[in-house]
Amino acid sequence: MARTPLRRLTPNQIVALNLARARTERGWSQPEAAAALEPFLGVRWSRASYSAIERSVDGTRIKQFSADELFALARCFDRPISWFLTPPPDTVTTTPDLPRGLDVTVLQRSLRATRSRT
Repeated sequence: MARTPLRRLTPNQIVALNLARARTERGWSQPEAAAALEPFLGVRWSRASYSAIERSVDGTRIKQFSADELFALARCFDRPISWFLTPPPDTVTTTPDLPRGLDVTVLQRSLRATRSRT
């Protein structure tokens, strides 16, 4: 049985993927999600902007989410910030220092808690 290759996504692409997932789970269109996000963001994402954000999962122009935006997403969709950063099982998280992929245990530890460095 042939194994399907894992998707390689950056943390920002994972957020965009989970944003699309959160929106569809709510049954919202992109304009409805943009309207729901507006009070939390302080601005309204246009339909074109929202669409581009969700397309950044597979595109070359990847949306760079700010901490303010992550906090707004969490509040709007009533999910913890870590939910937006959690990759689906069929993905490998890549970062500039680890282009081949981040060990899943490192990612899980980063999402759960910080370790003190003494």
